[in-house]
Amino acid sequence: MGPYVDAVCADITSSAPKFTDYEVVSIFFGGGTPTLLSTVDFEIMLGAISQNYLLAKDVSVTTESNPETVDFAYLAQLRKMGFNRISFGVQSFDDRLLTAIGRMHTAAKAVEAVNLAAEAGFGDINVDLMYALPHQSIADFVSTLEIAAKLPITHISCYALTVEDGTPLTGEQSSPLRDAMPGDDVDRQMYHMAREMLAAQGFEHYEISNWARPGYACRHNVGYWTHRQYIGFGVGAHGFVKNRRICRTDDLEAYIGRNFTGHILEELDNAAEMAEFMMLGLRMVGGIDAMEFEKRFGCNIYDIFGEQLKGFVAQGLLYTDGGKIALTPQGIDLSNTVFAEFL
Repeated sequence: MGPYVDAVCADITSSAPKFTDYEVVSIFFGGGTPTLLSTVDFEIMLGAISQNYLLAKDVSVTTESNPETVDFAYLAQLRKMGFNRISFGVQSFDDRLLTAIGRMHTAAKAVEAVNLAAEAGFGDINVDLMYALPHQSIADFVSTLEIAAKLPITHISCYALTVEDGTPLTGEQSSPLRDAMPGDDVDRQMYHMAREMLAAQGFEHYEISNWARPGYACRHNVGYWTHRQYIGFGVGAHGFVKNRRICRTDDLEAYIGRNFTGHILEELDNAAEMAEFMMLGLRMVGGIDAMEFEKRFGCNIYDIFGEQLKGFVAQGLLYTDGGKIALTPQGIDLSNTVFAEFL
């Protein structure tokens, strides 16, 4: 871990001269389980960032964590050094389901971790939850939502399980688990239940898969959805600067050897940037602003996407309100269909 942290700091430092005109509004340690690192490792990396970049006075500093990797002393030290947000990969508050998907923590440990984070001074706590898990019933999911809503959290990210190639769910021995996954109708019922229950508990639905108490939307992720620029440090880390998507090398030995360059994944032309603005912005429940589109691209949104927009409004998948264009509840259920038309 030591050589890797040193390499990340060198990457941060060597990249800094390109970004002297930028202000950093959010810092996010994610991917895998960052809290396997020592608090000293975190302090070293945060020091490299603060010494080389202009940070906003209210910069949001988040780390992802798995519940089994933290205790009170660890969390208190993170808070002391400047972390003001933490995100726990809880997935479920049902031990049976956690075992089925291979998670190492128990429901009790997840509850304890959230409470310890609050006790340590974190006022902004997210939990990631999943639905459509193998063997999960609607009642199981309702129970998880009820437990989450009683905890001192400010944010909930809620995603359906999707089966990806190369994961345990695609192995030869996995068919019983795949067969136990709820069907599409139950998947949608669970999602609708989340919308209904979380709204009743005071959480605002601000992005397709994200809910927050007022004022606690995730600044870092909102940056992605509103097409803001970001820098990625670490093996395989991605960044988006000006119109380029950049990826660091995914070779650990090369990275530790200070080969940070990686490669340009994509250089977006104007048409691609407009399409991404639509696709990402429509993930936000509040939708996109036609005036913001015109300000950014110098043309009227209906001159570019008028056919698609009018078609989806007629189908009941989009609605317009003044200059706002957003998905309807039915449009959220069929959002991938909508997004594909812009891409």
